[in-house]
Amino acid sequence: AVAAALFVFSWFGGAEITVGNLVLRAQHGTEYPLEEPPAEAFPPGGALDLALPPAEERPKNVILFVGDGMGVGHVSAAEALLHRPGSSLTMTGLETLGLMRSWAANNLVTDSAASATAIATGFKTDRMMVGLLPDGRRVRNLFEAARSRGMATGVVTTSGLVDATPACFTAHVRHRESYDLILEQMLDSGTDVMLGGDWTVYRKARKNRRYMEMIADVERLADSRGYSLVRDEDALAAARSPLLGLFAARPEDPAAHGPRLAVSLQKTFAILSANPGGFVMVVESEITDEAGHDNDIAGTMTGMHELDEAVALALRLTRTSDDTLLIVTADHDTGSLALVEGEYASGRAVVRWASGKHSTQMVPVFASGPGADHFAGILDNTELGRRIAGLLGLEPLPRLADSTQN
Repeated sequence: AVAAALFVFSWFGGAEITVGNLVLRAQHGTEYPLEEPPAEAFPPGGALDLALPPAEERPKNVILFVGDGMGVGHVSAAEALLHRPGSSLTMTGLETLGLMRSWAANNLVTDSAASATAIATGFKTDRMMVGLLPDGRRVRNLFEAARSRGMATGVVTTSGLVDATPACFTAHVRHRESYDLILEQMLDSGTDVMLGGDWTVYRKARKNRRYMEMIADVERLADSRGYSLVRDEDALAAARSPLLGLFAARPEDPAAHGPRLAVSLQKTFAILSANPGGFVMVVESEITDEAGHDNDIAGTMTGMHELDEAVALALRLTRTSDDTLLIVTADHDTGSLALVEGEYASGRAVVRWASGKHSTQMVPVFASGPGADHFAGILDNTELGRRIAGLLGLEPLPRLADSTQN
């Protein structure tokens, strides 16, 4: 009866009732007409028409940070809560600012697979698909283009190594939950460094029997491909390249795996920067997405702090050479976070979330280093990898893959 009375009041008497920390909000899900995107919104292939700087002013290396689920609200909240109002995160202090659209080929609200595929390949695809077009055709990704030019490649994540974002730079499968196929393709990809979770505690991964068998036999599988395998942080420091790291979940947060991002980044940078042809590195924080789904502001701030710490380290590592482009962005927004109260005298901020799901909100893009100005303004996610490829002088993206290419 009480619930019914509150429902009726919220429906007819107001949009919201607040009782302590309990918020009852009337969200009617009002519909509005939605048209499909026009054909010209899907890139046909080939190079973007970029006004490229002279060769000596282009980057030799690229480090792409992906805060999974990190929307503008996450960044705004982190600036206020991790430091204090009026201060900046390292990422927001980078010289160039842009915004990026994230829609998928079949849905206005994307998932990590469709969005990371767009970033990595320059092609829109359907949700759940990794490195393939909706019709199943295989497409080239940024790592493949970089390796064909003699560059080193590496991916670091706090999620499972076979999760959607790292998979989109290293594999091509119809469904992001084909973890066994993703791991198999990763091991055959030629990627120099791959660091992420083994996902042995993740329910969906545990249901994939072949994947779990591969993890049990991963030492032999890694050795057969020439990878040095590490399973904990202590072994990471002395490991050689090519390097495969599969880490257990952190005791304090089962959704996060392995060392802090800064630790993994430092090792990856040491290996990749030894390549005279340059490198492309992807560094992902999954913590921001998991906490967003849970509407967990403390977890979100933990993830934002760890990601920003890694960005600060990357700036220090690349400061003397001035040949590395740093980009910080997200695959999509999760939760639509907002601070709605923040009275200084009480020392208390109030957080609201629109949902526990992904949203269509644009995500921020921060960049610094040679070529950073090419990431200002409003971008589509299909433009990010294409612009990186252009600045590095790689083959034009997007491009269909040859059937024999990996």
